Amino acid sequence: MTLAHVPNVPLVSVRRRDGWARITRGLLVALVGLAIAGCGGDGQTAPAGGGPTSGFDSQRALGDVRAQVELGPRPAGSAANRRQTRLLAAELRRAGVEGVRIQRPHGNVVGTIPGRSPGYVVVGAHHDTKAGIGPDFVGANDGASGVAVVLGLARDLPRPLPGPSVAIALFDAEEARGAASFAEDGTRGSRQYVAYAAGAAQGTPPLERIRAMVLFDMVGDCDLQLPREQGSDEAIYDLFAEAAGGEPFGGVTSAIADDHVPFIEAGIPAVDLIDFSFGSDRSPGPYWHTEEDTLDKVCAASLGAVGSAALEAIPRIR
Repeated sequence: MTLAHVPNVPLVSVRRRDGWARITRGLLVALVGLAIAGCGGDGQTAPAGGGPTSGFDSQRALGDVRAQVELGPRPAGSAANRRQTRLLAAELRRAGVEGVRIQRPHGNVVGTIPGRSPGYVVVGAHHDTKAGIGPDFVGANDGASGVAVVLGLARDLPRPLPGPSVAIALFDAEEARGAASFAEDGTRGSRQYVAYAAGAAQGTPPLERIRAMVLFDMVGDCDLQLPREQGSDEAIYDLFAEAAGGEPFGGVTSAIADDHVPFIEAGIPAVDLIDFSFGSDRSPGPYWHTEEDTLDKVCAASLGAVGSAALEAIPRIR
């Protein structure tokens, strides 16, 4: 993702290494058990919010970040990325998500949680990491944290959902390749998803039945702040802020080019929940696309603050 001008598209109302191959479910459970309270390891805590207590398992979410990081760099098209997509599909199936599949050519991992109301809300995050940063770039916050929140929601959202069905979408190929600009080469996976939705192909719901889209990206850092991204739908964002009772939500930030943009361009109201200042009060933060984006920068409390708000807000989207 990157700071960018988001086209002025009218929004529809909301109402309308190798070791990866040997990671087994038992090892994942063990990794979750090793996840310590609060943080990935630096002793920091996220700002306390006034949100509701919920069933979101923040410690398990931190374990999911750890399991992804153990793979090392995971750029689109790499062996580690392909192994990761298989793991993510298996985790969604264990969570009871229906119709789980891996799309091609970009490896989006998709599935559905049925709801009682008409339509679908797409809930997504990107699972690839930026190529060429360095051998130790593991993308703990960008984008393992968002994936971990979506996995937690897949396990903990009520069945059946009181609102529209949730279409899970863990996007591949969000990051631009090499020196290519993000505008030209980013969001390849989410654009593929929207293109498939136009024909209800490869596990996507029909485009005309998608009522909204929620994106989680860089939501695990220990000093989490989630202002409304300027291109995001205000009504959807307010549902999350109200559910949290305040922090880490509040304020407005500049438009950010990310996986929600293809949905906005298709006329679907969308929100990008992202802390692009990650590590400072300026955007982009100092850890973004560096080898400093490590597990110790991610806190269970931050994952829990976002996940808890999402458990309440997502079923209320209509």
